[in-house]
Amino acid sequence: MLPMNIKSLKDWILLRKFIRYTLIGGLGAGINVFFLWFFTHVTGIYYIVSAILAFIISVVVWFIFQKKITFKNTTKKHTKQLFLFVVFQWIGLVLDLFLLRLLVSKWWFYYIYVSVFNKWIIFIWNFIMNHFFTFYKNE
Repeated sequence: MLPMNIKSLKDWILLRKFIRYTLIGGLGAGINVFFLWFFTHVTGIYYIVSAILAFIISVVVWFIFQKKITFKNTTKKHTKQLFLFVVFQWIGLVLDLFLLRLLVSKWWFYYIYVSVFNKWIIFIWNFIMNHFFTFYKNE
């Protein structure tokens, strides 16, 4: 039985994808923030460079989990999907770095708090782009 505010099976499927995306995205964001902290705090790398390194590591994990678990995508267009996924992730990274630089260097917010805040904005962007473009299939 569908929840009362869910009108159709398609809406229910989208809600389930969004919930899975949220869980996998949370894991990916956690991996990203961990490596941002590790590279900045433990190794002493500049926080902008650390954010880029953390992004590279986490994007591989995100792609595999989003394709297999969130979107349950079985198409063989791995190269095209990876390309689109990385393009959308890079756009998110540019937004993340812009906000990170602005909020840390200009307004003096703590870089970890800014990174977590940015993840929420980028999270919505990535879900929309990946649902409608990267892993889109007629259901």
